[in-house]
Amino acid sequence: MKNVKKAIAAVVIILLAVFIAFRLFGKEEETVQYETRPTVSVETPVKGDIILYTDMIGSVEPQSKAMVLPKTRGEALEIYFQAGDYVEAGQPLVKIDSDILTSLKISLDSAQITLNDANNALARTRALFDSGVVSQQTLEQAQSGAKNAQLAYDASKNQYDLQVGYTTVTAPISGIVESRNVNENDHLEMSSLVCIISAVDQYQVNFGITEKTLQNLSVGSSIKVEKNGIEYDGQVTEIGSMVNTATGLYDAKAAVPEAKGLTTGTRVKLTVVMEQAADVMTIPVDAVNYNNGVAFVYCNNNGVAEKIEIEAGIYDSERMEIKSGLTEDSQVITSWSNELVNGAEVLIAPEDTN
Repeated sequence: MKNVKKAIAAVVIILLAVFIAFRLFGKEEETVQYETRPTVSVETPVKGDIILYTDMIGSVEPQSKAMVLPKTRGEALEIYFQAGDYVEAGQPLVKIDSDILTSLKISLDSAQITLNDANNALARTRALFDSGVVSQQTLEQAQSGAKNAQLAYDASKNQYDLQVGYTTVTAPISGIVESRNVNENDHLEMSSLVCIISAVDQYQVNFGITEKTLQNLSVGSSIKVEKNGIEYDGQVTEIGSMVNTATGLYDAKAAVPEAKGLTTGTRVKLTVVMEQAADVMTIPVDAVNYNNGVAFVYCNNNGVAEKIEIEAGIYDSERMEIKSGLTEDSQVITSWSNELVNGAEVLIAPEDTN
Protein backbone atom coordinates (compact mmCIF):
# COMPACT_ATOMS: atom_id res chain seq x y z
CA MET A 1 0.00 0.00 0.00
CA LYS A 2 2.85 2.28 0.89
CA ASN A 3 4.46 1.56 -2.45
CA VAL A 4 1.28 2.62 -4.29
CA LYS A 5 1.14 5.90 -2.40
CA LYS A 6 4.78 6.54 -3.18
CA ALA A 7 4.19 5.85 -6.83
CA ILE A 8 1.21 8.21 -6.96
CA ALA A 9 3.20 10.93 -5.20
CA ALA A 10 6.06 10.53 -7.66
CA VAL A 11 3.69 10.83 -10.62
CA VAL A 12 2.15 13.98 -9.14
CA ILE A 13 5.59 15.52 -8.63
CA ILE A 14 6.62 14.70 -12.17
CA LEU A 15 3.42 16.18 -13.62
CA LEU A 16 3.86 19.31 -11.53
CA ALA A 17 7.46 19.68 -12.72
CA VAL A 18 6.37 19.24 -16.31
CA PHE A 19 3.66 21.88 -15.85
CA ILE A 20 6.07 24.39 -14.33
CA ALA A 21 8.64 23.76 -17.04
CA PHE A 22 6.01 24.28 -19.69
CA ARG A 23 4.95 27.53 -18.09
CA LEU A 24 8.51 28.75 -17.92
CA PHE A 25 10.03 27.52 -21.16
CA GLY A 26 7.29 26.36 -23.36
CA LYS A 27 5.77 29.77 -24.10
CA GLU A 28 6.22 30.80 -27.71
CA GLU A 29 8.55 33.84 -28.16
CA GLU A 30 7.01 37.05 -29.53
CA THR A 31 8.50 38.32 -32.80
CA VAL A 32 10.15 41.81 -32.48
CA GLN A 33 9.83 44.05 -35.53
CA TYR A 34 12.89 46.28 -36.34
CA GLU A 35 12.88 49.36 -38.69
CA THR A 36 15.21 48.63 -41.61
CA ARG A 37 14.70 51.84 -43.60
CA PRO A 38 17.48 54.45 -43.18
CA THR A 39 16.37 57.74 -41.67
CA VAL A 40 17.47 60.67 -43.81
CA SER A 41 17.21 64.46 -43.83
CA VAL A 42 15.94 66.30 -46.89
CA GLU A 43 16.15 69.86 -48.14
CA THR A 44 14.72 71.64 -51.17
CA PRO A 45 17.08 73.80 -53.29
CA VAL A 46 17.23 77.49 -52.41
CA LYS A 47 18.21 80.57 -54.41
CA GLY A 48 21.39 82.32 -53.36
CA ASP A 49 24.74 83.82 -54.30
CA ILE A 50 28.05 81.99 -54.38
CA ILE A 51 31.18 84.14 -54.43
CA LEU A 52 34.68 82.72 -54.59
CA TYR A 53 37.64 84.88 -53.61
CA THR A 54 41.32 84.59 -54.37
CA ASP A 55 44.35 86.14 -52.71
CA MET A 56 47.24 87.78 -54.53
CA ILE A 57 50.18 90.05 -53.85
CA GLY A 58 50.37 93.71 -54.88
CA SER A 59 52.80 96.59 -54.46
CA VAL A 60 51.93 100.00 -53.00
CA GLU A 61 52.61 103.13 -55.02
CA PRO A 62 51.39 106.72 -54.76
CA GLN A 63 48.71 107.71 -57.24
CA SER A 64 50.55 110.99 -57.78
CA LYS A 65 54.32 111.03 -58.15
CA ALA A 66 56.53 113.90 -59.34
CA MET A 67 60.07 113.62 -60.67
CA VAL A 68 61.58 117.04 -59.96
CA LEU A 69 63.97 118.41 -62.61
CA PRO A 70 65.58 121.87 -62.74
CA LYS A 71 64.57 124.24 -65.53
CA THR A 72 68.02 125.78 -65.84
CA ARG A 73 71.68 124.80 -65.67
CA GLY A 74 74.00 125.83 -62.90
CA GLU A 75 75.55 125.11 -59.53
CA ALA A 76 73.42 123.99 -56.58
CA LEU A 77 74.07 126.66 -53.95
CA GLU A 78 71.60 125.67 -51.24
CA ILE A 79 69.53 122.52 -50.51
CA TYR A 80 66.39 123.01 -48.42
CA PHE A 81 65.18 119.42 -47.96
CA GLN A 82 66.13 115.89 -46.95
CA ALA A 83 64.83 112.52 -48.08
CA GLY A 84 61.74 111.63 -46.06
CA ASP A 85 60.68 115.26 -45.53
CA TYR A 86 57.10 116.31 -46.14
CA VAL A 87 56.97 119.29 -48.52
CA GLU A 88 54.14 121.53 -49.66
CA ALA A 89 53.47 122.38 -53.29
CA GLY A 90 55.50 125.48 -54.18
CA GLN A 91 57.99 125.04 -51.33
CA PRO A 92 61.62 125.90 -52.34
CA LEU A 93 63.89 122.87 -52.65
CA VAL A 94 67.14 124.03 -54.29
CA LYS A 95 68.80 127.40 -55.04
CA ILE A 96 70.84 127.42 -58.27
CA ASP A 97 73.58 129.81 -59.37
CA SER A 98 72.95 130.02 -63.10
CA ASP A 99 75.37 131.40 -65.71
CA ILE A 100 72.37 131.89 -67.96
CA LEU A 101 70.93 134.32 -65.43
CA THR A 102 74.14 136.38 -65.51
CA SER A 103 73.98 136.56 -69.29
CA LEU A 104 70.34 137.58 -69.22
CA LYS A 105 71.08 140.26 -66.63
CA ILE A 106 73.63 141.80 -68.97
CA SER A 107 71.10 141.72 -71.80
CA LEU A 108 68.49 143.30 -69.56
CA ASP A 109 70.84 146.10 -68.51
CA SER A 110 71.73 146.73 -72.14
CA ALA A 111 68.06 146.85 -73.11
CA GLN A 112 67.45 149.29 -70.27
CA ILE A 113 70.18 151.59 -71.56
CA THR A 114 68.81 151.39 -75.11
CA LEU A 115 65.32 152.17 -73.83
CA ASN A 116 66.58 155.17 -71.85
CA ASP A 117 68.43 156.50 -74.91
CA ALA A 118 65.36 156.02 -77.12
CA ASN A 119 63.10 157.80 -74.62
CA ASN A 120 65.57 160.71 -74.32
CA ALA A 121 65.83 160.97 -78.09
CA LEU A 122 62.05 160.99 -78.36
CA ALA A 123 61.80 163.77 -75.78
CA ARG A 124 64.32 165.94 -77.67
CA THR A 125 62.66 165.24 -80.99
CA ARG A 126 59.25 166.14 -79.58
CA ALA A 127 60.61 169.46 -78.28
CA LEU A 128 62.18 170.22 -81.66
CA PHE A 129 58.96 169.27 -83.40
CA ASP A 130 57.00 171.64 -81.19
CA SER A 131 59.45 174.40 -82.17
CA GLY A 132 59.01 173.58 -85.86
CA VAL A 133 62.62 172.50 -86.26
CA VAL A 134 61.97 168.87 -87.26
CA SER A 135 59.33 167.27 -89.40
CA GLN A 136 56.46 164.99 -88.50
CA GLN A 137 58.33 162.11 -90.08
CA THR A 138 61.34 162.64 -87.79
CA LEU A 139 59.03 162.62 -84.75
CA GLU A 140 57.38 159.41 -85.86
CA GLN A 141 60.78 157.77 -86.34
CA ALA A 142 61.75 158.74 -82.80
CA GLN A 143 58.45 157.40 -81.49
CA SER A 144 58.95 154.12 -83.35
CA GLY A 145 62.49 153.80 -81.98
CA ALA A 146 61.26 154.32 -78.42
CA LYS A 147 58.46 151.79 -78.89
CA ASN A 148 60.84 149.16 -80.29
CA ALA A 149 63.25 149.79 -77.44
CA GLN A 150 60.40 149.28 -74.95
CA LEU A 151 59.40 146.01 -76.60
CA ALA A 152 63.00 144.76 -76.52
CA TYR A 153 63.31 145.70 -72.86
CA ASP A 154 60.03 143.98 -71.95
CA ALA A 155 61.13 140.79 -73.72
CA SER A 156 64.51 140.86 -71.99
CA LYS A 157 62.87 141.55 -68.63
CA ASN A 158 60.46 138.65 -69.12
CA GLN A 159 63.31 136.24 -69.92
CA TYR A 160 65.28 137.45 -66.93
CA ASP A 161 62.31 137.10 -64.55
CA LEU A 162 61.63 133.60 -65.80
CA GLN A 163 65.23 132.63 -65.28
CA VAL A 164 65.17 134.10 -61.77
CA GLY A 165 62.22 131.82 -61.05
CA TYR A 166 64.08 128.86 -62.51
CA THR A 167 67.03 129.36 -60.17
CA THR A 168 64.77 128.27 -57.31
CA VAL A 169 63.53 124.71 -57.75
CA THR A 170 60.16 124.27 -56.01
CA ALA A 171 57.99 121.26 -55.15
CA PRO A 172 55.33 120.71 -57.86
CA ILE A 173 53.06 118.73 -55.49
CA SER A 174 52.65 118.20 -51.76
CA GLY A 175 53.98 114.93 -50.43
CA ILE A 176 56.91 112.94 -49.07
CA VAL A 177 60.37 113.25 -50.65
CA GLU A 178 61.19 109.65 -51.54
CA SER A 179 64.76 110.29 -52.65
CA ARG A 180 67.24 113.13 -52.75
CA ASN A 181 69.63 113.09 -55.72
CA VAL A 182 71.47 116.41 -55.32
CA ASN A 183 74.08 117.91 -52.99
CA GLU A 184 75.48 121.41 -52.55
CA ASN A 185 77.95 122.52 -55.25
CA ASP A 186 76.71 119.85 -57.68
CA HIS A 187 76.45 121.03 -61.26
CA LEU A 188 72.90 120.57 -62.48
CA GLU A 189 71.64 120.16 -65.99
CA MET A 190 68.01 120.45 -66.99
CA SER A 191 67.94 116.64 -67.17
CA SER A 192 69.32 116.18 -63.64
CA LEU A 193 66.90 114.46 -61.25
CA VAL A 194 66.67 116.54 -58.07
CA CYS A 195 64.25 114.31 -56.15
CA ILE A 196 61.05 112.26 -56.33
CA ILE A 197 57.96 113.38 -54.41
CA SER A 198 55.03 111.08 -53.71
CA ALA A 199 51.60 112.27 -52.63
CA VAL A 200 50.91 110.72 -49.22
CA ASP A 201 47.12 111.01 -49.22
CA GLN A 202 46.55 109.05 -52.43
CA TYR A 203 47.95 105.53 -52.66
CA GLN A 204 47.28 102.80 -55.18
CA VAL A 205 48.12 99.11 -55.37
CA ASN A 206 49.52 97.57 -58.54
CA PHE A 207 48.80 93.88 -59.10
CA GLY A 208 48.26 91.28 -61.80
CA ILE A 209 45.18 89.12 -62.45
CA THR A 210 44.48 85.98 -64.44
CA GLU A 211 42.09 85.77 -67.36
CA LYS A 212 39.61 83.89 -65.16
CA THR A 213 39.66 86.65 -62.55
CA LEU A 214 39.40 89.26 -65.30
CA GLN A 215 35.95 87.93 -66.18
CA ASN A 216 34.65 88.81 -62.70
CA LEU A 217 36.57 92.03 -62.05
CA SER A 218 35.94 95.44 -63.57
CA VAL A 219 36.77 99.08 -62.97
CA GLY A 220 34.88 100.12 -59.85
CA SER A 221 34.96 96.67 -58.23
CA SER A 222 35.75 96.61 -54.50
CA ILE A 223 38.75 94.75 -53.16
CA LYS A 224 40.32 94.15 -49.75
CA VAL A 225 43.91 95.15 -49.04
CA GLU A 226 45.72 93.72 -46.00
CA LYS A 227 49.05 94.66 -44.45
CA ASN A 228 50.27 93.53 -41.01
CA GLY A 229 46.78 92.38 -40.04
CA ILE A 230 45.17 95.71 -40.96
CA GLU A 231 42.54 95.76 -43.69
CA TYR A 232 41.99 98.62 -46.13
CA ASP A 233 39.16 99.13 -48.61
CA GLY A 234 40.20 99.58 -52.22
CA GLN A 235 38.53 100.14 -55.56
CA VAL A 236 39.77 98.99 -58.96
CA THR A 237 40.67 102.00 -61.11
CA GLU A 238 42.40 100.42 -64.08
CA ILE A 239 42.63 97.02 -65.81
CA GLY A 240 44.92 96.38 -68.75
CA SER A 241 43.46 94.96 -71.94
CA MET A 242 46.62 93.05 -72.89
CA VAL A 243 48.63 90.41 -71.05
CA ASN A 244 51.91 91.59 -69.57
CA THR A 245 54.47 89.41 -71.36
CA ALA A 246 56.79 89.49 -68.34
CA THR A 247 54.22 88.15 -65.85
CA GLY A 248 51.59 86.47 -68.03
CA LEU A 249 48.92 88.46 -66.17
CA TYR A 250 46.72 91.47 -66.84
CA ASP A 251 48.04 94.58 -65.07
CA ALA A 252 45.55 96.23 -62.73
CA LYS A 253 45.48 99.11 -60.28
CA ALA A 254 43.29 99.86 -57.28
CA ALA A 255 42.99 103.11 -55.33
CA VAL A 256 43.19 102.95 -51.52
CA PRO A 257 41.67 106.22 -50.18
CA GLU A 258 42.32 105.54 -46.49
CA ALA A 259 45.89 104.25 -46.58
CA LYS A 260 47.39 105.37 -43.29
CA GLY A 261 50.17 102.93 -42.43
CA LEU A 262 51.02 102.00 -46.02
CA THR A 263 54.30 103.10 -47.56
CA THR A 264 55.59 103.21 -51.10
CA GLY A 265 57.09 99.97 -52.37
CA THR A 266 55.65 97.70 -49.67
CA ARG A 267 53.95 94.40 -50.50
CA VAL A 268 50.33 93.81 -49.51
CA LYS A 269 47.83 90.97 -49.78
CA LEU A 270 44.80 91.54 -51.98
CA THR A 271 41.50 89.68 -51.84
CA VAL A 272 39.46 89.86 -55.06
CA VAL A 273 36.50 88.01 -56.56
CA MET A 274 37.67 85.06 -58.65
CA GLU A 275 34.23 83.65 -59.60
CA GLN A 276 30.66 84.40 -58.67
CA ALA A 277 27.16 83.16 -59.41
CA ALA A 278 24.27 85.41 -58.37
CA ASP A 279 20.72 84.32 -57.58
CA VAL A 280 21.25 80.68 -58.58
CA MET A 281 19.82 77.37 -57.35
CA THR A 282 21.97 75.94 -54.57
CA ILE A 283 22.09 72.84 -52.37
CA PRO A 284 24.44 71.75 -49.57
CA VAL A 285 27.76 70.73 -51.06
CA ASP A 286 27.85 67.62 -48.80
CA ALA A 287 24.76 66.26 -50.55
CA VAL A 288 26.60 65.87 -53.85
CA ASN A 289 28.27 62.57 -54.80
CA TYR A 290 30.36 61.61 -57.82
CA ASN A 291 30.56 58.52 -59.97
CA ASN A 292 33.29 58.48 -62.61
CA GLY A 293 33.36 62.26 -62.49
CA VAL A 294 29.59 62.63 -62.91
CA ALA A 295 27.86 64.53 -60.10
CA PHE A 296 24.62 63.13 -58.65
CA VAL A 297 22.36 63.41 -55.64
CA TYR A 298 19.71 61.24 -54.01
CA CYS A 299 16.21 62.68 -53.77
CA ASN A 300 13.21 61.46 -51.82
CA ASN A 301 10.47 60.30 -54.15
CA ASN A 302 7.50 59.23 -52.00
CA GLY A 303 9.70 57.44 -49.50
CA VAL A 304 12.07 55.97 -52.06
CA ALA A 305 15.62 57.21 -52.75
CA GLU A 306 16.04 58.26 -56.38
CA LYS A 307 19.50 58.83 -57.88
CA ILE A 308 19.54 61.97 -60.06
CA GLU A 309 22.49 63.20 -62.10
CA ILE A 310 23.06 66.96 -61.94
CA GLU A 311 25.10 69.62 -63.69
CA ALA A 312 27.06 71.33 -60.95
CA GLY A 313 28.48 74.86 -61.05
CA ILE A 314 30.82 76.61 -58.66
CA TYR A 315 30.75 75.89 -54.96
CA ASP A 316 32.18 77.10 -51.68
CA SER A 317 32.60 75.30 -48.38
CA GLU A 318 28.82 75.11 -47.81
CA ARG A 319 26.75 75.46 -50.97
CA MET A 320 26.97 74.30 -54.60
CA GLU A 321 25.40 75.86 -57.67
CA ILE A 322 23.01 73.55 -59.54
CA LYS A 323 22.68 74.34 -63.24
CA SER A 324 20.35 71.48 -64.17
CA GLY A 325 18.86 68.20 -62.94
CA LEU A 326 16.77 69.51 -60.05
CA THR A 327 13.71 71.65 -59.55
CA GLU A 328 12.75 73.99 -56.74
CA ASP A 329 10.54 71.20 -55.32
CA SER A 330 13.16 68.45 -55.37
CA GLN A 331 13.62 66.85 -51.94
CA VAL A 332 17.38 66.44 -51.88
CA ILE A 333 18.66 63.95 -49.31
CA THR A 334 21.35 65.79 -47.37
CA SER A 335 22.38 63.10 -44.85
CA TRP A 336 24.56 60.09 -45.61
CA SER A 337 23.87 56.41 -45.00
CA ASN A 338 25.65 53.30 -46.27
CA GLU A 339 22.20 51.87 -47.00
CA LEU A 340 21.36 54.78 -49.29
CA VAL A 341 21.16 53.42 -52.83
CA ASN A 342 18.93 54.04 -55.79
CA GLY A 343 15.49 52.55 -55.12
CA ALA A 344 16.01 52.07 -51.38
CA GLU A 345 13.11 52.90 -49.10
CA VAL A 346 13.89 55.78 -46.77
CA LEU A 347 12.36 57.28 -43.66
CA ILE A 348 12.30 61.07 -43.50
CA ALA A 349 13.60 62.50 -40.24
CA PRO A 350 11.17 64.86 -38.51
CA GLU A 351 12.06 68.54 -38.79
CA ASP A 352 13.74 70.11 -35.77
CA THR A 353 11.28 72.65 -34.43
CA ASN A 354 13.70 74.12 -31.87
